[in-house]
Amino acid sequence: MVGVNMKDTKQFTNFCAVCEVSLGSKNELIFHKTSSEHRGKWLKHWYQNNRLLLAQDKSGVKVLPEEGATGSGVAYDERTGILNLTISPGQEKSVNLVIKNTGGEAVMLRQVEAFHSCPSVRLSDAYNVTQGSRFVRILSGVEYGVEVKGIAPDTLGVEQVPVAFQFSPDSAAEELFFIVRTIVVSVVDQVAEEAGASSPFRNHRPLQPLRYDQHFIPGVPISGDRKGVPIKQYKYSMDLKNIATKNFSEKKVAPEYKAEARNLRKMLNDGLQIQNYRTWYSTMLWMEEMQMELDIRRYSLEEVCLKAVPSKIFSYPPVVEIKVEGLAEKRPSVLKGDNVYVCQYGRRRPVYAGVVHVIKDTSLYLAFDKKFMDTFVNNMKVNVEFEFNRHPMKVSHRALEMCGTRVTHLTFPTLPPPHPSDTPLSIVAYNRKLEQNPEQIQAVRNIVSGTSLPAPYIVFGPPGTGKTVTIVEAIKQVIKLQPQSRVLVCASSNAAADLVANRLLEHIITSHILRLYAVSRDPLTIPSTLKNIANLDHDGIYLPEYNKLKEYRVVVSTLVTAAWIVSSGVKEGHLTHVFLDECGQSTEPEALVALAGLANHKTQVVLAGDPHQLGPVIRNTQIFSENKLFSPNGLDKSFLERLMEQEMYQPQEERYNTLVVTKLVNNYRSHVDILNQPNAMFYNSDLRACADNVLVESLCRWEHLPKKNFPLIFHSVKGKDEREGNSPSFFNALEVSKVVDYVKKLLDSRSPKIKDVEIGVITPYRRQVEKIQRQLRKVHRADGVKVGSPEEFQGDERRVIIISTVRASADHLAHDETFRLGFLRNPKRFNVAVTRAKALLIIVGCPDILVLDKHWGGLLEYIQAKGGYTGPKISQIDYSLDDIVSRFDNLGISEAVEEEISARELVEAPAWRADF
Repeated sequence: MVGVNMKDTKQFTNFCAVCEVSLGSKNELIFHKTSSEHRGKWLKHWYQNNRLLLAQDKSGVKVLPEEGATGSGVAYDERTGILNLTISPGQEKSVNLVIKNTGGEAVMLRQVEAFHSCPSVRLSDAYNVTQGSRFVRILSGVEYGVEVKGIAPDTLGVEQVPVAFQFSPDSAAEELFFIVRTIVVSVVDQVAEEAGASSPFRNHRPLQPLRYDQHFIPGVPISGDRKGVPIKQYKYSMDLKNIATKNFSEKKVAPEYKAEARNLRKMLNDGLQIQNYRTWYSTMLWMEEMQMELDIRRYSLEEVCLKAVPSKIFSYPPVVEIKVEGLAEKRPSVLKGDNVYVCQYGRRRPVYAGVVHVIKDTSLYLAFDKKFMDTFVNNMKVNVEFEFNRHPMKVSHRALEMCGTRVTHLTFPTLPPPHPSDTPLSIVAYNRKLEQNPEQIQAVRNIVSGTSLPAPYIVFGPPGTGKTVTIVEAIKQVIKLQPQSRVLVCASSNAAADLVANRLLEHIITSHILRLYAVSRDPLTIPSTLKNIANLDHDGIYLPEYNKLKEYRVVVSTLVTAAWIVSSGVKEGHLTHVFLDECGQSTEPEALVALAGLANHKTQVVLAGDPHQLGPVIRNTQIFSENKLFSPNGLDKSFLERLMEQEMYQPQEERYNTLVVTKLVNNYRSHVDILNQPNAMFYNSDLRACADNVLVESLCRWEHLPKKNFPLIFHSVKGKDEREGNSPSFFNALEVSKVVDYVKKLLDSRSPKIKDVEIGVITPYRRQVEKIQRQLRKVHRADGVKVGSPEEFQGDERRVIIISTVRASADHLAHDETFRLGFLRNPKRFNVAVTRAKALLIIVGCPDILVLDKHWGGLLEYIQAKGGYTGPKISQIDYSLDDIVSRFDNLGISEAVEEEISARELVEAPAWRADF
């Protein structure tokens, strides 16, 4: 991370950072710190910070499994002191922990005690030290055994408990020392066992950058690559990087940066204004780029082989092939024409750039300079470094530069003058169903009439309310009723733009529509239905010139590709209408790419989206809206969301001003019970369930429902969130098993019949996605089941949605909710995940963790009250605090120094990006 947000703790003089409560006075704070609640939470935190130290062997005493005990379901990690017993449901497994005294003098084993109660673990020993009956003197060179028995219930699950061994030197009974071993009992089936960690987790350190001095030998570019008018580079200055690294603190930067830091700090204190609009957003774009430069290094490769590509496969220029897993999933994202940097393994120079000529599912064809090819041998080993494509950044900066004060009617709109009270525009809808929906038809009329001009018109479309249908109808009516109209339609993704283009083709002739693709798009991936309206010729994708572009009535593209329209020379005001669909998913500068230099006061701009669903993906937490620096208008807040916070777009007395905004309220997707909670949490319970009853009630009698006629299931799984190898992404093997089990039951269902393509699995962590995908490949007829993150499901829907929440608490001493919820504590991700299902929503997760979040906890409470809960019951989280305090007191373990958790830790832990 480029920098860290630091809360000012001075204002919290009487604030307990451990319990996150403010007290009225210093005396109240002192008294609060004597409570068992505070001590219990502090001890949990202290234990987490010191668990590796506690696990170390000390004073010549070792505690480890007896020789030959590991293997066959018993694993031991010496670094962490974790003993893992893997057992089948209803079984038991025992292992001896041997205490070895390798020191020069005898020691006393005084006590063996678990830090909290755990019915799955039973301890015993020959002299009953584990029962608190006596001490045992262990001579130098002598061993003493303690039996650990794991007892599995009949259900899958994970329980773990730290066990403290208390010792004292024989010569100094008061000098206690402790060795802690954590006992984990994992009750698994075959699927969970296969999905478990393949190797211990170790923090991955990215390779040293190859281009540390920025010097490299360029490769062979793609011939005939037409990228149009060059765009300025818009590189950030090193001054800004140094200032950002110091969190914009004038006091912390070097003297030569103080003046610039002072100016930036003033801007931040002033907040977003017309006068600082460009600087505000340009600064955030540059800070995001700094973070992206760090993040892309995660995909660097070491000691990989380059293979020659025969000329009969690819003739000119000569290319070599490199294997890169994850290309199909854009991890990393690589486009034709991008550079991939290589250096011969074991060297630092020279660095060569290979230009990407072909992208396959798991490999790239790269064209290098002749110097490289002259020395190339097949299977040459190299280190590899990728770079992200800066084109979206550059066109965003250019849009900000072009804005000036010409689009303040869009960026800082004001309420338009009263619209003439003419007779409402008479419209005969192409989609006759719209005539039965007053909100949709009203939005279409107002867009065609231009009631919001010069301000943007907003179509607020909650999940499943037909937002895109409304936009498409409005475009068709504009083309029909306004013969001189010229329309640009943009979306944040190619898939969304393709959807709009296909629907427009139903009623607009092909010669009037251009589907404008970027030159980096592979022509083979363009849908066949759109090829006759795309910018395609015999050479591939071309960028049409100004005279060609102005012939079309409708141009459809992504926001970034719309930059070409500006580059081609299309004049400001040529467009009468600009529609930005799914506008909530893009940054504000990206939205401006389709507006700056194109829209004037007479251009009707229409923004469609939902501020309560996922916004743009931002990597740098310094520029989040919740962060103090750029609050409340960070780069994660979309143009749509920022405008909808303005008074003119807010409801007055629960009614929106329909001259500038329409809220769609008929939900055509989900069963009323699935819609219930997100409707209440995000949409003021305004949404009406209007979906086809036959479809949404088709699973209300499914044999595996805990409660018939209630199509929601919460299946409690008390598993364990883990990481493996060098991946920081979490997974939960027991949840993998339960998800696969539900998929099998759905596919095996005879009445009703369910197809694989009707099932979607949503999970927040990349590693969990991969684990579930791997197991589903072994399931018959499961090929069409989609598995992905909430981001990958936005705009999508399935008859059945299964959500795996991953995060779990197998140990009462695990991190508190502030640190463990992480990714889950994001209301927009929650909203997207739970609103994708039509007829059945299944949530697999740990209730003890989810109940701590307002949104997940509310949904869990609702499902439980309605009878849809199954699996182990919710634990009482706070019951253990008194018990934890007494056990620590019994053992004589006390924290060294009671320092408050730093504000940095409180903010940083939940805020760092977790969705890898």
